[in-house]
Amino acid sequence: MRSLLARRNSFFTAAAAAFLLNVVAARGQSDTTAFAEALDEAVGFARAGDREKASEVFLELAAEYPGEAAILYNLALTYEFDADGNRYKGENLNLTASYYEEALAADPRFSPARFNVAVVWHKLGYLEEAAREYRLIAKGGGELGRRAEYNLALVLREKGLTEEAADILKQGEGVYEDASRVRLLALLAEDAGEVGRAIRLWKRALALGDNAVLNALAVKHLQTLRDF
Repeated sequence: MRSLLARRNSFFTAAAAAFLLNVVAARGQSDTTAFAEALDEAVGFARAGDREKASEVFLELAAEYPGEAAILYNLALTYEFDADGNRYKGENLNLTASYYEEALAADPRFSPARFNVAVVWHKLGYLEEAAREYRLIAKGGGELGRRAEYNLALVLREKGLTEEAADILKQGEGVYEDASRVRLLALLAEDAGEVGRAIRLWKRALALGDNAVLNALAVKHLQTLRDF
């Protein structure tokens, strides 16, 4: 069991693994050991790319321990990926979302499940649902809250609410910045016709960026704005 919890790069989070084992700890050592073995098996399948078998094990665990948020969370994870291992591109993201919703019904404070379901709703084009969940996560602050703010701004821009999107990101401007956040602020400045601000932001994004393709995008925008 300890080796299971020590895995920091496992398919599911170490925190979720700890939660799952604590759930059954009171049921006896033999039950806990059997549970840990099943969990280890599911993770082994997932890490080997066999998410179908992983989902089968998690489904069995979900039936045996109904209403356990972390089991449902990890079950949802198995459906997020496509055959090539690309996340949020699974064939049945609606099913993924339903398991995350079940996890949240069991534990509304399970922030990783809330964040993931928001991303899934966003990928599926359900912008209202995605925005609702991102807003809830953003209120919690921290790293996950900042990621939710950024994603919420993306959703709002897609909905045409560029001013609100910019206001959300401006709250953290100069406090915590990364290239992605500054690029989005630059795009929103362009949307608002703020050419000077957009130029400053694209320059900042270029200074922060370490991706050649995205840096080239920044250069292209700078050239366009200077010719404006």
